[in-house]
Amino acid sequence: MSIRGPLIAALIAGAAMSAAAEEPQTPPQDEVQWSDFQSPERGFAISFPASPQTTSAPVAGQNPLIRYSFQADEGDDTVYTVVVLEYPAGKAPNPNETLYVKMISAYARDSQSKVRKRGPITVSGRDGFEAITDDGKGKVNHLVDIVPAGDRIYMLISAGPKGHATSDDAARFRDSFRLTGDQSQSATSPAAASP
Repeated sequence: MSIRGPLIAALIAGAAMSAAAEEPQTPPQDEVQWSDFQSPERGFAISFPASPQTTSAPVAGQNPLIRYSFQADEGDDTVYTVVVLEYPAGKAPNPNETLYVKMISAYARDSQSKVRKRGPITVSGRDGFEAITDDGKGKVNHLVDIVPAGDRIYMLISAGPKGHATSDDAARFRDSFRLTGDQSQSATSPAAASP
C-alpha cells in the first residue's frame, strides 16, 4: 500500500545569530526543520516537517460537506495530513463515540489498515478520539486523531514505518495542533486519558 496521495477517500520565528562575527549555525543535513503552518480560513494551526500541499473537494453523497486536506511528505515513507470536514452552519454531526468509531473504521478501510488501539483523548483543549492502525504487514502504521470544533471536524493523521504511531514526531505533529479564531475560545473539558 502506498501512503502517498490522499489518505482519506469519502470521509474522510526565525533563527537568531549570537554575534555578528560568528558563522550562522546550520542544522545537519538529515535533521528536518518543522515549521508552523496556519490556515485562518479553516481555523487551525499546526507544525509540519515540510510545506503542505492543499486540496479541497465536496464529499460525494454528502453535499454540501467539503473536505479540505493539508498534506506534507517527509522522505519517501512518512506522511502528515490534516483533513478538515466543514459542514454548513449548524449541520455538523453530534460528536460522540459512535461517530468516532465510524470515522476510524472508514479510515482503516480506506487505508487498508486495521485498528489496533482506540480511545478518547484531549487535543488542543478539546475532547476527541485517537486510534492507531496498522497495515497488517508490520510496514506502515498510522496515528489518527479526531477533533470536533463547531461546524468542523479535524482529522490529524500521520503515517509512517513500523513504530511511527508512537514516535516523537507523530506526537509532535498531534500536539502542535491548535484552534485559531473563534473556535479557540470554546475549548471543552480537561485532558482525557490517551490510548
